[in-house]
Amino acid sequence: MAQLLPLSRAARLAGVTRGELQKRLRDEGIETFEGKITVTRLLSLYPDADLESDPVFERIQKIKADARPKRDYTDGLLPEPEVLMTRLKEVNAVLTRTKSSLNYAEQVLKETLQRLAHARSLVGATKLQATDELRDWLEHKVSTEMPHHDARAALFARDAFLKVLAPSVRVLSTGHEFFVEGRDSLLEAGLKAGLHLQYGCASGNCGACKARLISGKATQIRPHDYVLGAREREAGYLLACSWTAVTDLVIEAIEARTPAELPIQEVRAGVDRIERLADDVAILRLVTPRTNTLRFMAGQSVTLTDEDDNSAAYPLASCPCDGRHLQFFVRRREGNRFSAAVFDGSLATQVVHVQGPYGDFVLREDNTAPIVFVATGDGIAPIKSLVEHAISIDTAPWMHLYLVDDAPWLSNVCNLCRSWHDALDHFRFTLLPAGTTVPEIVDAIGADHADVASSLVYVAGPPARVEELAADIRRLPDCSEGSPRVMLCEV
Repeated sequence: MAQLLPLSRAARLAGVTRGELQKRLRDEGIETFEGKITVTRLLSLYPDADLESDPVFERIQKIKADARPKRDYTDGLLPEPEVLMTRLKEVNAVLTRTKSSLNYAEQVLKETLQRLAHARSLVGATKLQATDELRDWLEHKVSTEMPHHDARAALFARDAFLKVLAPSVRVLSTGHEFFVEGRDSLLEAGLKAGLHLQYGCASGNCGACKARLISGKATQIRPHDYVLGAREREAGYLLACSWTAVTDLVIEAIEARTPAELPIQEVRAGVDRIERLADDVAILRLVTPRTNTLRFMAGQSVTLTDEDDNSAAYPLASCPCDGRHLQFFVRRREGNRFSAAVFDGSLATQVVHVQGPYGDFVLREDNTAPIVFVATGDGIAPIKSLVEHAISIDTAPWMHLYLVDDAPWLSNVCNLCRSWHDALDHFRFTLLPAGTTVPEIVDAIGADHADVASSLVYVAGPPARVEELAADIRRLPDCSEGSPRVMLCEV
């Protein structure tokens, strides 16, 4: 039976993004089976894939740095992480050779059966001659060296190695997949991958992250106070915040797919720090209690209220993969008492009431089309959150961010965007001066992307400019007026 690989795993093995692999499959007209692809088909698409080189192998130093001190190992059974990784790599090489031998033996056996069937159909001297030829052929095959490189065997061994270091998890209800790496729990790994799994305290007290194990093996990595009933345990239920994957898993878990499926929450957060970027711009960083983090989707907003009952609404500028550390860009506004508390320092010692999330300016996570992001003015906050989430879920074949603002306070944001541009093959960043007109912005988009009509466009910024941008983008060639593929956020 042909070996099937999930698309997420296949993309890793081929050294490409999942979005790039999905685009290749669409372009080639190749159908998948339940979101999986055969090893043979993957190798036909990427015959030059370097199966020996894997960034996982280069993680030795990171694992060593993150490892517990040697004195913490009380049983003395585990070697140093660097030694363990080196041994695993050697096991991987042995597995490759063994699988190659099995593949070769399977091929010889298949051809032997075909030759035997042919010999049986003959009679007399011809049958005897065919039998002698079969014997000679088998002797030759046994004495002949196996091929030095077997791509299928290398792929098989590398897949097995990745399963040890990063088992995959598929959520049955949505089909979403993610990898569990390092010491992450199922919940932590899912959130890092951009999934909107249901959870509450994330520390084993409330039971909101309860999930059911359908297939595979999981293990508990930390105790939890929430008690699962005997019937729940028998049915395979576990707490995602306290368990991790041992093998590839399939689980049943509650996952929000639309903004409407996320509840409005009320969280009391402390002020981590306030960073003044300019006289009238600051970054407000809040941290929630470990037992009450915020669930939100990238691009959404919340209402912040200080202890003096001063309120203001702000889009989140942070990734939903971390609902505990929240980031906001705050601009000094005339008559806005909440922003005044940010800039006069009085907010620094207060507890901030966070209510939300609100809004439907979010990623269409089932989208596999290219994405264009356009941020003007304060629109950088929701766009930054969207980009970080899009990078996490890795479904878009390419992304291009246009930032229309060259204010000095944006230097850190620009550096972050340039780092994405340098590190990701499918991400581009273009910085345009603040004085760039709407027609000039749209001309730049049209010049860069002749197929913008097939893209999903997210535009965020001041209301008047956002509306004008959206209208002009829809007038580009092949874009019809009122196209639903342009998403707007007025900040």
